[in-house]
Amino acid sequence: MTTILGTFLGVGSLREVGQAVVSGVVSGASYGLLGIAFALILGVTGRFHFAFATVYTFTAYVAAVVLGSWGIPLLPAALVGLVVGVALGVLIEAVVYRPIAARAGDNALLGVFVASLGLVIAGENLIRLVWGNNARNLGGFPDHTYTLAQLNFTRLQLLLVVVTAVVAVALTLLLDRTILGQQIKAVRGNRDMAEAVGVNVRRIFLVVFGLGSLVGGIAALIAGMRFAASPDMGNTPVFYAFVVAFVAGVGRSPIAVAAVGLLIGLVESLSTLWMSDNLSALTVFGLLLLLLTVRVLPQAIRQLSGAMSRVHPTRTRPAPPPEAV
Repeated sequence: MTTILGTFLGVGSLREVGQAVVSGVVSGASYGLLGIAFALILGVTGRFHFAFATVYTFTAYVAAVVLGSWGIPLLPAALVGLVVGVALGVLIEAVVYRPIAARAGDNALLGVFVASLGLVIAGENLIRLVWGNNARNLGGFPDHTYTLAQLNFTRLQLLLVVVTAVVAVALTLLLDRTILGQQIKAVRGNRDMAEAVGVNVRRIFLVVFGLGSLVGGIAALIAGMRFAASPDMGNTPVFYAFVVAFVAGVGRSPIAVAAVGLLIGLVESLSTLWMSDNLSALTVFGLLLLLLTVRVLPQAIRQLSGAMSRVHPTRTRPAPPPEAV
């Protein structure tokens, strides 16, 4: 019966399907963490923070440098990496994005976006200049492979899934049950109204960048332990973070964002049963293209049209003077 069902599905065996589900859950957990961080920052601040890739990379790479070059154990090295990542994320908002947004006015969205791309390029080259081009191991975690119902998974993969669930629940509780969370949600809902009732919007922006950098840094550390820390390791994750954030909606709860990340991971993994890995990845980025077309492009066109009308207002001929009676 199992063989017949597997043949009907076009796969070798149901075990292959089960292993793909396990891989999809693990990948989805990683995407969920990334999406939570990106959606929090974008939803509250409106910044297209593609320098998230730089923060992600620095967190894991600094931890790997501290671990390998300084001989510090894994846990303290990871904490150093997280501190550096959070500080970098906050500094990017305070020193780069905020002054650009203040000067650019209506064009702040484009200015921040261009600056963030520049930071990605500069950050990657800075790492290569200081520490070289080589990837660095972030080892020291006591990993182990488990087998359950003929399905294999590692301790690190299990840790990733558990951490994602804990972070999603903890951030949801923070947003729903604390004063700080209510202030964050108020700024996300209506920034001007929140400021009118006494919320320090500038402070909330810094807090959100710190929280988003912390969550993204956790994802980076686990990725560094599973694979390695490299100067360009943040380039692909930032796109997945962008996809998950937009599919879920930047105003949704972290639990909902994590669930969407899980769904995307499952779709991507299960699609490898019928197509190559490269084609399965295209399903995710094809989804992003669809969302950009349906959601973002019309809004961007309206904003551009409004900006152009302000720069080049329509000139009307003055009314002719009334004829003298």
